[in-house]
Amino acid sequence: MTSPHSRALPPLTDLPPPPRLAEEPANLVPPEEILAESTAALRRRLLRRSWAPGLVLLGLWYVLLLLYVTGASPTFWFLSLLASLAEPSLLRAAMLGLGFTSGGLGAAFALLPLGATVVSLALGLLAPALLIRLRPRRHLSEEGFQRAVSTVSTATLMALPAVVVLVTPLSVLLPLSQPWSGLGPGPLSSWCLALLVLQGAWLLVRRTVPAAPLLGLTDAQTLHTTARIGTDPDQRRAAAKQVLAQDRRHLPPNPGTAAEGGALSPRGAATALALLARASLRWVVPALAGLGWLVFGIADLVTVITRFGMNELTGVESPLHAGQLLLAAPVAGCVLLALALTPALAVRLAASQRGEVLDQRTYREWSHRARVNPWEARVVGLTGWLSAVWVLLGCVLLAVLVPLLQVGTPLAWVWLVLGILVLAPLVGAAAASAMRTGLRDVLYGPAGDYMRREVPYALIAPDIGTRTDRGRDPAVRAAQRARLLAAGGEHGPALAGLDASGERLWVDENAPGASDTAVREADLARGLLPDFGGEGSPFTGGGRDAAAPDGAGQGSGHEIPGSVTGLREP
Repeated sequence: MTSPHSRALPPLTDLPPPPRLAEEPANLVPPEEILAESTAALRRRLLRRSWAPGLVLLGLWYVLLLLYVTGASPTFWFLSLLASLAEPSLLRAAMLGLGFTSGGLGAAFALLPLGATVVSLALGLLAPALLIRLRPRRHLSEEGFQRAVSTVSTATLMALPAVVVLVTPLSVLLPLSQPWSGLGPGPLSSWCLALLVLQGAWLLVRRTVPAAPLLGLTDAQTLHTTARIGTDPDQRRAAAKQVLAQDRRHLPPNPGTAAEGGALSPRGAATALALLARASLRWVVPALAGLGWLVFGIADLVTVITRFGMNELTGVESPLHAGQLLLAAPVAGCVLLALALTPALAVRLAASQRGEVLDQRTYREWSHRARVNPWEARVVGLTGWLSAVWVLLGCVLLAVLVPLLQVGTPLAWVWLVLGILVLAPLVGAAAASAMRTGLRDVLYGPAGDYMRREVPYALIAPDIGTRTDRGRDPAVRAAQRARLLAAGGEHGPALAGLDASGERLWVDENAPGASDTAVREADLARGLLPDFGGEGSPFTGGGRDAAAPDGAGQGSGHEIPGSVTGLREP
């Protein structure tokens, strides 16, 4: 929402290519621009707040364990529970028939979730080592920076559950005694439901580790409110600069520059695919996981009814066949390659809209950008439509090859129909959503390569040592003095005088005797060498008044003795 104090900006067109900024050395950042004292301090803050994500993780592990136990055949477990209402021994018989014992289940539910939660929290303590790599000034907005901090913290906490859920289907290939003897409809149904539970737990854990309390920052929404309706003009302007920086990566790129063909480069294609994958977590994965739970659940129900009265379900055939997987793999690879190169094709097809661009400035709201920049709107729209077409063509190709190779099953045809009706539109919507926010990343690269957001901090924590140690670092002190000298102001004349006298900027002035024994290049140029307290020393006085002219004030000094006996003379 626009601030009532803001004014309409004039449109900008025919902008030159944005210059790429040099990387700022992180080891020279002064201590006042560092948020936390050290990574250990960040780790302690995260540990104090770990009780909230710990409760979510504990509940998640219990749900995942329950899904794993009942995954052999959810329908059979459900029918056994209903039958146990009339005859309790039927539930025990069903449990024994599926390979479980009451003692084993009790020990598993008592120990496994608790132990897995402890391990997950221990992995979460690795987050500070990853957080220090984030550079606040390289993020376009404060909201984006704080969201990145929360994402890193959540990823470390959720790493173990995510890995366990993703590799569980592969465990059937190992010669282990487990409830899942194969990937039947029941295990696949439980696995799809586990994906939904995992995404829900991710959102809950992310809410328990916000970036503002962890780093001691002002919440992004509060800062945004200050930037809009703050009463102090200076605070309002400073907050506005911190909330959002101007993106220098204008669209369309200048003809003949590297950014114009950036989408065709390996970096651009990989970035486009990564952005699509991230958008698919919101658009595609929940829908497919929900449909998978429903489809495989119905298949499991049909299987149990047809095999009613058989407690042994290990002989249930998997709906996934090797021939189907071998056929789908190359088709999926071709579709992914086409999706990665779709933004490059859309850029070529939208070339006719270059002359219709009214303003190349990057606005925050998509509706505003689409109105003043038809070229960008055209590229985003074409990317979405073309992505949906590639998925549709892949599904049609599979529908043609499946009967020819005789690998079709009822479930395979169900998924082909769902791919045409559901997957293709959702992938198109995800691709368009990804390009609305990431088209500049595909063409130019990260925003931090071209701009620096005006925030009072440049680092989250030092990579080595503490913030206090950073303040004592001679190289950091020299860099600070050089910046003050370049900035001028009230410190300019004093620093200029020190620099003119040839003082070595890397000498720690707080060290004992440093100001007396520091060798000055200007004195060395005049042929004056230090004698560290001897007669006539220009550094320590040495019997000469520092304020007196050369040759004056020498009577108060002492000559250097010529022998040991001279030391006893008064």
